[in-house]
Amino acid sequence: MTENTEVEKGGTLLRKMTLHDAVLFGVGSAIGSGILFAAAGGTEYAGGAVVFSWIVAAVLIAIVTIPYAEISSMAPRAGISARISYYAFGEYGGFMGGWGLLVWTVMIPPIEAIAVSTYAAYYVPSLFNLKTGVLTTEGVLLSIGLTVLFAVLNIIGVGTYARFNTVLTWLKVGAVVIFIIAVPLMIFHPSNFSLSPPYFDPKTGIPGIFIAIPATGILFSFGGYRQVADMAGEIRNPKRNVPRAVLLTLIIQSVLYVLMAIVIVGAVDFALVPNSTGPGDWAAVASLTSPLADLMKEALHTTVFGGAALFLSGLIVLALLFAIYSPLGTFGTDLTGAARIIYGYSKEGSLPGLLGITNRRGAPIAAIVLASVLAVVFIVPYPRWYTLVDFVVVAGAVNFAIVNASVPVLRKIYPDVERPFRIPAATAWSLVAFVSASLLIYWATWPVTLYALGVTLGGSLVFLYHAYRLRWKGIGLRHSAWIPVYIAGLIALSRFGGLQTGGTGTIPFPYDVLAVIVYSAVFWVISQVSAPRKAIRDLPQMIARAPADEPKGTPGTVESPEA
Repeated sequence: MTENTEVEKGGTLLRKMTLHDAVLFGVGSAIGSGILFAAAGGTEYAGGAVVFSWIVAAVLIAIVTIPYAEISSMAPRAGISARISYYAFGEYGGFMGGWGLLVWTVMIPPIEAIAVSTYAAYYVPSLFNLKTGVLTTEGVLLSIGLTVLFAVLNIIGVGTYARFNTVLTWLKVGAVVIFIIAVPLMIFHPSNFSLSPPYFDPKTGIPGIFIAIPATGILFSFGGYRQVADMAGEIRNPKRNVPRAVLLTLIIQSVLYVLMAIVIVGAVDFALVPNSTGPGDWAAVASLTSPLADLMKEALHTTVFGGAALFLSGLIVLALLFAIYSPLGTFGTDLTGAARIIYGYSKEGSLPGLLGITNRRGAPIAAIVLASVLAVVFIVPYPRWYTLVDFVVVAGAVNFAIVNASVPVLRKIYPDVERPFRIPAATAWSLVAFVSASLLIYWATWPVTLYALGVTLGGSLVFLYHAYRLRWKGIGLRHSAWIPVYIAGLIALSRFGGLQTGGTGTIPFPYDVLAVIVYSAVFWVISQVSAPRKAIRDLPQMIARAPADEPKGTPGTVESPEA
C-alpha cells in the first residue's frame, strides 16, 4: 500500500491535496486582511520604510518557519505544528508549544470576520464606528453570522467549498497582480520612500521598522505556510510536496506583500489623506479603514481626469471587492486550520476525545464547533482588527520558539526517522530561529506582551486537565519547566525595555534588543540541556498511523491522480 493509496478506517480513500492544491491553500490563507491593513498600519511606526519591515519580516519568517518543512515532511499529520513538541519536551512542553499556536489559530477567523465587516462598512456605514475605530453591534453580529456560515460549510459543504476556495485564491492573486502593475502607473509619489524627515524620523523609524512587524499585522500576514504544515496529513506524497509547498507559499506571499507595500506607500498623497497634518503624517494613513481604495478615491477626486479617471474608478471598485472577498476566503481556510489544531490536540490526549471524532463526511465536527465558538468569544469583546492582531502574533511566536527548539532534540532522540527535507546546520539554525522568535515577541510592544504572554502562560491551568487524566505521571516537567520561566522573563524584559516598545526605558534601545538576544540564547541552551536523551513517545508509530485517523474533506483539496 503506497502513501497515496492508504485507506482510512472504514475503507474510504482519503482526499488528497496535490502540490498545486497545497500551494493554493497556503497562498489563499495568506492573502487576507493583512495585505492591506498591515501595509498601511505599519507606516505609523516605520513611515515609508515599512517596505523594509516587510523585507525583514520575510527573512525572519523564513528563519523560523523553514524548520516546519522538515517537521511536516518527517511527520505529515494533521495539526503537526501543535503536536511535534510533545515528542521533544514531553506532555507539558508539548502542550505549551501547541497552546500558543492554538491561541493564534482560533483568533484568525474572528480577525478576518472583523476585516470583512470593516470593509463592508464602505457600503453599509452602520457596521463600523469611524470615531471609535471599532465595529458597531451590527458589525459584530455580521461577523458572528459569517462565523456560523463558514462553520456550517466546513461541516456539510466541504466539496463545494474546496472548489470555491481554489477559484477565490486565483481571484485574490489576480487582483493583487493588477494592483501591483496598474496603481503605480496612475499614482506614485517617490518622495514617500525618503529616509529623511518629515517622511522618516530616524529616532523612532529605525526601531519602528522592527516594531511594525508584530505590532501592525505584518507578522500575522505570513501565516499561510503554517496552514500547509498543518494539512500535511492530507497532502499527496507529503515527503516531497509538503516542504515544496511550504517554501513556495513563503516565496509567493513574500514577493506579493513587499510589492503591495510599495504600491500603498507610493500611493499616499498627504495633501489628500483625510485628517492629515501634512507630509510625514503616517498616523493618518494608518487610520484609513480601506487603505488602498481610500487613497485611490482621493486621487480620483482631485488629480486624475478623463480616461485615466475611468480606469482608476475600476481599480477602486476592484479594491473594495478585493477587501471583502480576500479576508472572506481566508476566514474559511483558517477556520478549517483551527479545527485541525484542536483535532490534533485531541489525538495527543490533551483535549477530550470527542474533539477527535469525525462525522460520516470525515469532518471533525466537534472541533469545528469549538473553533467557531472560540471565534465568537474573541469577536464580542475585541471588535477591532489591530487589537486582535497585536495579541495573536505574540502567542504564535511562542510556538515558533518552542518548535524550533525541538528540531535538534528530535534529530538526537529520533535519528532513524526519515527526514526527506533537512534544514542545514540544524543546531545553529534552531538557535537563530529561537532568538528571532523572541525578538518578534518583544517587538510586539508593552502591554500587548503582558496580555498575550499572560494568556499563553494561562495554558498551564488548562494543562491541569491533561495532567489529571495522566494521574500526574509522565508529565515531563524536568524537560519543559524552562518554558514558563522563559515566558515570564520576556514579560519582564518587555516591561523594562525601551520606550519605543512601550517599556519604562530602564533598558534603552539598542541595549534592550541585545538583552533579549542574550536572554533567549541562554534559554535555548537550557532547552537543549534539559531535553530528554532518549525517546519519550513513539514518533515512528504516530507517523505510521497516517493517514489512518486523519479527518477527510479538507477545504482546498480535490480528488486528483496527479502528485
